[in-house]
Amino acid sequence: TWFQNKPTQARSYAGKVLLTVKSPDVREEADELSLDADICKLQENSRMRKIGDPVPNFTGEREIRGRYKGNATAFPFAPTVLPITGEIDVAFIFVDWADLPGTQTDYDYFNYSAEMFSDFYWMASENKLKMKMHIEDKWHRVSGSYLDYATVSPEEEAQRGEAPKKQVFYDAVVAAVDDEIDFTDIEIVLIAIPTAKSVFVGGPHEFNFDWNGNFKTADRTIYDIAAPGDFNIQRTASGTPTWSYFVHEVGHMLGIPHQADEDENKPGAKKYVVTPLGGWDVMSEHGGGQRTMTTWLRWLAGWLDDDQIACTTKEEVDSEFYELTPVNVIGGKKEALVIKLSETKAVVVESRRFDKKFDVETGNSPNGLIAYTVDATRASAQGNQVILSPRDITEYIKQENTWPDWRELDAIFFQGDSIVIEGIKIEAYSIGKDSDVVKVSK
Repeated sequence: TWFQNKPTQARSYAGKVLLTVKSPDVREEADELSLDADICKLQENSRMRKIGDPVPNFTGEREIRGRYKGNATAFPFAPTVLPITGEIDVAFIFVDWADLPGTQTDYDYFNYSAEMFSDFYWMASENKLKMKMHIEDKWHRVSGSYLDYATVSPEEEAQRGEAPKKQVFYDAVVAAVDDEIDFTDIEIVLIAIPTAKSVFVGGPHEFNFDWNGNFKTADRTIYDIAAPGDFNIQRTASGTPTWSYFVHEVGHMLGIPHQADEDENKPGAKKYVVTPLGGWDVMSEHGGGQRTMTTWLRWLAGWLDDDQIACTTKEEVDSEFYELTPVNVIGGKKEALVIKLSETKAVVVESRRFDKKFDVETGNSPNGLIAYTVDATRASAQGNQVILSPRDITEYIKQENTWPDWRELDAIFFQGDSIVIEGIKIEAYSIGKDSDVVKVSK
């Protein structure tokens, strides 16, 4: 397991998967209360795709161009040209300039980033997706000055539309490395740059379905690329580490949706509106305190099996207990409870723990349950997952060691915390050492 537990004095329910409450004093254990998981697989019906739309099996980069509708937020999953299970060959390249040479400190930092990136996907995929890393053992010198390639605005790194300056950078990197690296099997290129000076603002990145930039080598042309910018290079103990930036952007390359609501990303907009999952998911804020993925995204991608999901509906709820394993535990028996509220909306409850490998200490305990709604009518980048808080979601709690935003959505259900949504009460009945118990009732 990857996570680190902080044990409480709560009663342990280890081994008791599901319980039914018959009266306040009588509990009867049940083998299976949850319904068939297929019942809880909301079908996406958004501006991006409609129910019944075919899910193409793209065979290559040229075939996907102009045909991919975007990352899916509900079922069915919309794969890209990259596999979601198995192996992906990733080239991790170090480049520098005569007036911005790479250092051993930088090399060590980025080598660590490459390993963390690979380890994260191995964990999040339940050991179903291996990033086969081809990590260069030296810095490759790019011609000219770093200032020839530096960007000063997001427009110069545009994900879509005209962005010729970043293509000049990609071409220069290819010229510097093509004679020494075999790209025949490479599917993703991740690029490391020296950290002493500012080169990129946010970090140029490409997705195989956008075709806004490419890495044209003698062996093949690659359309999945990412290089870090100022926002994603952790120069201090706090900040957004490069590895979580790579995780986020590669997630989109694989078909995993963006969790911010970019429709609401306007001056003066509230954080809980623009990023309704806050820092509780790396596809929402890759600089937040918990650098993991929600169980809904893992289930959607096929990394969590159906038998790891407890499913019920609003109509079926009586008074039940469900035991949940923390999300970063590989092979947990039940890692999510999904309560279907309607054909387009569900509530997901999952268990969280501080993970000393991936998370950052914020000064606030992440040990407990979180709950969020899933709205199948919202597409990627429309905030289709929204945190439900047992307290006032508009009152942020201060988090340490994150940058640039100190605000955290107050989401954790500690023992005894509860909410009511559409007549359903969701309560953190027990927060245990290795699992949590959620009580659901009307």
